[in-house]
Amino acid sequence: MIDKLILLFIKNKGVIYTLFALITIAILLLTLMPPDNLGSHRIFRYDKLGHFMMFFCWTLAYGLFSFVKKGPEKTRIIAIFFIGSLFGITIEVVQELMPYGRSGNIYDAIADILGSLSAAIVLNLIKKTVLRKT
Repeated sequence: MIDKLILLFIKNKGVIYTLFALITIAILLLTLMPPDNLGSHRIFRYDKLGHFMMFFCWTLAYGLFSFVKKGPEKTRIIAIFFIGSLFGITIEVVQELMPYGRSGNIYDAIADILGSLSAAIVLNLIKKTVLRKT
């Protein structure tokens, strides 16, 4: 079931491109907007889990984007992991430099890196199992 869904995503390039763009925009909005605009919803109590999930989803979408763009055989999972991690670290640095109440946090960066690492592991499994069948 999951392998069919992954193949559906990969065969429909527009879906992957759109998904990747939407996740990127959502992450940038959630992490770089002034904190007053976000509200104080209960979900923000689970900040580290949110960081983990955002960067898991972003790295997974970026990996699928790369599979579509370059092909699975030319896609380097380690590069995808490093790009996802660098994206998360960069956001934390930018938050630290922002003048309006945002601040970088090393634990957020660690959660971002762990999310990217987990997605890289999943992408490696997808590459070895699902995409090898096609």
